[in-house]
Parts: sequence; C-alpha cells; structure tokens
Amino acid sequence: MSKINAAITAVHGKVPEKVLSNFDLEKMVDTNDEWITTRTGIKERRYVDDKLTTSDIATIASERAIKAADIDKEKIDYIIFAHNFGDVEYGSNQYKMLQSLASKVKAKLNINNPSCVCYDLIFGCPGWVEGLIHSFAFMKSGIASKCLVIGSETLSRVVDNHDRDSMIFSDGAGATIIEKVNEKGGIINHKSSTFTLSLIHI
Repeated sequence: MSKINAAITAVHGKVPEKVLSNFDLEKMVDTNDEWITTRTGIKERRYVDDKLTTSDIATIASERAIKAADIDKEKIDYIIFAHNFGDVEYGSNQYKMLQSLASKVKAKLNINNPSCVCYDLIFGCPGWVEGLIHSFAFMKSGIASKCLVIGSETLSRVVDNHDRDSMIFSDGAGATIIEKVNEKGGIINHKSSTFTLSLIHI
C-alpha cells in the first residue's frame, strides 16, 4: 500500500540587485567591516529596488517555482505566505497587511481558481518552516495536493539605518512548491513551540 507523503518539488527565489556592503554601512553608522565580519561573517546584504514591495518579489519567486515544478498554477490548493511586516512602500513607514499578501500574490499570478485558498503567517523567523508544516498537514489529511509556500521580507524598509544591529537584515523572497507524493521520505517529523510566560509584561 502506498504511503501518502509530501515533498518539495521546486524551490526558487528572488535576490535583489542592489548591494549594500559593510563599507557602505561605515558611512551610515558607527561600525566597520572588521567588526561586522568577525561577528557575523556578513560582507554585504541585498536591498530591493525602490519600486518593489514584499509581495512583488514574492510573486517573482513564485512564478519561477511554478515554472520549475512544471505544474498548472490553477491546481494550487493553498498559498501560504510567511512574513512579518507586510508591504511597505519605499519612503513610507506604514505597512499594509490587507489584503493578505498571499491574496496579492494570487492576484499577481493571475490565478482564477477560487478554491485556491490564501493566508498569511506572522510567525517570526521560522515562518516558512511553519508554512511547510501546515502544507504537510493539509496533504496528510487529504484536503490538498499542491501548495505554494512563500517566505519573503523587505526589512530594509523597517530597520533603523542608524542602528548597527540592522546590518544583519536584508531583503529577499523564496518560494517552494509542495506536492503530495506516494513514496517514502518527505517530512519525517517536526516540533513547534511557543513560550509566552517568559515575556516581560508591561
């Protein structure tokens, strides 16, 4: 008897062209290349073009992933988009969470199927991993056979350029196609945790 499982069948991304080096940061904040490199290994980071937003680069990555997987986009059951700050336009400090970025990507991909369900995950750094867990659960339960899971952020729009800790943040998007398969392997196990009692209450 075949075993229902889930597998990643395509991975693609969008890496912005604009480069901000450690030497560029030296002109903006009290830091230097040696300080950053010895602590993080980072030599440069990528920032999006002024005209693009988080959902824009997510759409580019998604188009590439769909093409690489060679699937019919109308057959995608779920679009799960992990991010934290929504769409922030260049020069603005306002973020847009509605409509959901997943819904924006669906519209930009020109997917007509109303049964392609979209939602966002605001889950911090492991958001994409949690999206993968969701898609796996959908497939194991039999309610989905193809999912598009996205992780995307444009942190250059929300960081304080005068804080040298902002050096670790940058922009980019990754998109994966998850499909139901009848074979061994796939996601073997997972564990998610949320610790709230350790938070400082104000």
